[in-house]
Amino acid sequence: AEYGQEFRTKYSWLAQRPLIVYVGTFGMINGVSYLAQVAKAVSAIDPDIRFLLVGTGKEEAMVKNLAQELGVLGQNFFMLPPMAKKDIPAVLSAADIATSTVIDIKETWNNSANKFFDALASGTPVAINHEGWQADILRKSGAGIVLDAQNIQQAAEELVSALHDPEWLQRAGCAARQLAQTEFAREILAKRLEQVLLNVVSEKERRK
Repeated sequence: AEYGQEFRTKYSWLAQRPLIVYVGTFGMINGVSYLAQVAKAVSAIDPDIRFLLVGTGKEEAMVKNLAQELGVLGQNFFMLPPMAKKDIPAVLSAADIATSTVIDIKETWNNSANKFFDALASGTPVAINHEGWQADILRKSGAGIVLDAQNIQQAAEELVSALHDPEWLQRAGCAARQLAQTEFAREILAKRLEQVLLNVVSEKERRK
C-alpha cells in the first residue's frame, strides 16, 4: 500500500482517483485498443476514473493514436513505457483493478498471461475480456470480473460499478490474494507437477 501511495503521488493526473491498469505487451494478440474504447465510454459515466497502460509492443503507436482520436489520451487514459520488474508491484499496489485483455478469438482464451498471476499475487481484483479457464476462476472465486469483448458500453458500466463499490473491491482483492496463495503459488504448482510425474512413473511400472 505504501509503494502504491508513493506511485500515486508521482502523477498529478492520478492522485487519489480510481485506477485501472494494464501492465504488459501491446501485441496484436493482446488487443489493448479495447481499453482505449472502454476508457472513452467510462469517461462519459465517471471522468475521474483513470486508465494506465504500462508497456510497449507492435501496437503501441496504434493504441496511442486511437486514444488520441477518441479524445481520451492525457484525459483519463495514460501510457507509460515498460518498467523494471521490481517496479511493477508499486503499479499494482496503486491499482484498484488490473486488466488482462486479448483479441476476440476463441483460440486466445487459454492464454496464461503473467499479468493475470501478478495481479492475483498483489491482491488486486482482475478484469478480463474473454472466456476460458481464467473467466471460470474469476466467477467462481469472486476475484474479478469478466467483461464483454463486444459490448463496450456494458463493459464500461460494469467497471464503473465495481470501482464505486468499496466492499466489492475489498472482497475481490482478498479473493485474488487467496487464489494466488492456494492455487498458483510456485510450491503448490511444483508439488502438483511432482505428483503428476509420480503418477506417470507408477503407471508405467504397473504396466511392465
